[in-house]
Amino acid sequence: MPKALHIPLGNTEIREPLIGALVNLRESGKHTSDEVLLNSTGPVTDLSRKSLLPSLGSVRILLIEPEVSEDNSGTAALDGEVRISNPNPLQLLVQEAVEGRWKTVEEHHPATLSEALKVAEKLEITPNFDESMPIVPGGFTGILGYDLSRWTVPVPLSNNPLPGTILGILWRADAWMVHERETNHLSIVALEGHQWCTDPPIPEKVELSSNNESPGVVPESESDSDHARKVSTIRKSITQGNLYQVNYGRRWRREMPGSPWDAFLRLTDSNPAPFSSWMKVGDLGWAVASSSPERLIEVEGGIVRTRPIKGTRKRGRDDQTDSKLRHQLASSEKEVAEHLMLVDLERHDLSRVCEPGSVRWSGWRVEALANVQHLVSGVEGRISESVSIGHAVSAMFPGGSITGCPKTVTVAAINELEEEPRGAWTGSMGYIHNGAGIADWNILIRTLEAHSGPNEWYGTVQAGGGIVIDSSPSEEVEEARWKAAALTEAAWGFRTGFSNDDLPDREVEIIPIPHVEGPIGEISPRTMHGNGSTGTILRNTEGAPKGATLLVDNLDSFTENIAQEIAILGSDVVIVEGRPEIHEDPSEKIDEWLDGLDPSRIVLGPGPARPEASPITMEIATRAISGNLSRDSKNIPLLGLCLGHQALGRAAGWELIESPLGAIHGKPSITTNDGTGLYSNLQSEIVMMRYNSLVLVPSDGDLIPNSWDKTGSLLMGLRHRKLPVHGIQFHPESVGSPMGREVLSSFLQMPKTDIEPNLHLERLEP
Repeated sequence: MPKALHIPLGNTEIREPLIGALVNLRESGKHTSDEVLLNSTGPVTDLSRKSLLPSLGSVRILLIEPEVSEDNSGTAALDGEVRISNPNPLQLLVQEAVEGRWKTVEEHHPATLSEALKVAEKLEITPNFDESMPIVPGGFTGILGYDLSRWTVPVPLSNNPLPGTILGILWRADAWMVHERETNHLSIVALEGHQWCTDPPIPEKVELSSNNESPGVVPESESDSDHARKVSTIRKSITQGNLYQVNYGRRWRREMPGSPWDAFLRLTDSNPAPFSSWMKVGDLGWAVASSSPERLIEVEGGIVRTRPIKGTRKRGRDDQTDSKLRHQLASSEKEVAEHLMLVDLERHDLSRVCEPGSVRWSGWRVEALANVQHLVSGVEGRISESVSIGHAVSAMFPGGSITGCPKTVTVAAINELEEEPRGAWTGSMGYIHNGAGIADWNILIRTLEAHSGPNEWYGTVQAGGGIVIDSSPSEEVEEARWKAAALTEAAWGFRTGFSNDDLPDREVEIIPIPHVEGPIGEISPRTMHGNGSTGTILRNTEGAPKGATLLVDNLDSFTENIAQEIAILGSDVVIVEGRPEIHEDPSEKIDEWLDGLDPSRIVLGPGPARPEASPITMEIATRAISGNLSRDSKNIPLLGLCLGHQALGRAAGWELIESPLGAIHGKPSITTNDGTGLYSNLQSEIVMMRYNSLVLVPSDGDLIPNSWDKTGSLLMGLRHRKLPVHGIQFHPESVGSPMGREVLSSFLQMPKTDIEPNLHLERLEP
């Protein structure tokens, strides 16, 4: 086994020494024409302690759009139509550097991004290394473009890259130059015998200036009115219950008067960020310059972390204005809704790869950049022993902050709205070493992508935000312009219509969340531990234990959170598909589950669209309210959650309508109850997180309303007159539900009940 060496080079007084080292490598001709730089800038914080320059001269992996494309008919996600369909396998080429050129030596066809990263894992070199090393050589670094999302979120899209398009590139990094920013210490971490051990790059002083001396060039973009119209289209789809939030991105693009490297240097000076990065692929004429503030995933010491960003305000021209804007941000129902929705989504994604009960919301704060300030949270969990680092990266990709919720539906909706592939934007750059158990990847926001032409570079900048029901079209247009301003100025000398006075350049700061009143003020990170042993979570029925809680997944992005909460409360959970890719007879599938698993209880999970979109969910709901959800002369307790709650009402013939008070998504809301059913040990007024556009209109029959919104006019919960059947129109598993675990605990404590042979049940046809 090779050995990893850590060679100190001493301290430096050069500003951005790794930029200088990269320039030195170019001039000396000691590297390939490919370049990667992971360059943390701005204040030294817990996110930006080191910058990294890899040596790329050994192995390269190309991830390529397949030549034979799958069904490109797409889905009408904005109208509530979505289907699961796996794409054709990727084309993956493994190349080796031979005499300064890349030579293809292997070809693979992985069916998923996780399988592609498994190919990289097999090409890793895992040396003997010291745990104190800042990074381990022999792993891979590079870029995963957003359009690889089809191999993590298998939904058919209409607007895909052309066959043969490079979607991502990974290089094996056999050596790294490291800048420890707090001490300004430089070092080399390399495999023994690597050239950099004896001949490291020498940092040169590079002049950094945010000024763009070229004449201002106005890039092409859609009109503000078209942008605003798309925001309105998304809001209409939310009102209809088809999704909760969509991250729409607007483009600015045209020929560049300079090079992307010059733009990167300007960004380094004008828009410092902890996850800034640079990439150039010489033989492909592809470059990416990013000043990203956002981390997708970090894995270290068995802990998986993500740092979602959502919720934005401009910086103020002075401290007083800056503080006022920050308080507005923290007290805005719309901004906090965007943010908490994302926290819930990231908890869901992490839960797929972490030990049950270990995923938690670790904290939130305001991170104020030069031009804008954001709400930022930490979410983390302990990675499962059976999960590879590559699979964990794949499970988080693409980041929820740049797709929306539920992720499956919003990936399709984005493709409809943007009408073309995204390319690098909202993909990720970073590194991974499965053997060493480490990874760190950013999200490529605040990013310029450029491709070389015969005479000049052609650049694209994209920026946008999460659209929720309370979004203002005009404000969303303005926010996209704020976010694009530093990029368009660096690339074209054009500041998206805002002057420097409109967007002041301020020092980067990290600030605690201001205290606010009302339901939002009750929300804070909480412990994820229950009172006893944690249950297991299984995602297929093979080998599943009998007597577990059966959780029906309806393509929602919170399903795993429900499973985590149930496991924390001590129950095993088996997750089954309520809307499978291949249609099966609902009745036969349900009987198979009941006979094979003998579940102690069933939870009908939430999801987009109407409950009729899931025949399995409707069949279970129909059986439950008619007394036919049973085994061994016992009624199985059932909880309908959101869409599952609506399915119970529809099965009883109740009407399901758009909420007359408007959709609510991601908002901690006051709910009331009558103290019956799930609420027997709770206060009559509790704060619960709502994600709903549709509401049931109660009618006569066996279902009895027992929870309402604060106006008393909207149904938030129901129970069956005789049977152990309950429905809730809120999300108890959410970080926005302080008493949510108590509601779930009440349900889990309900035993199966004896079947009453002469029980009279009323039912209306839906």
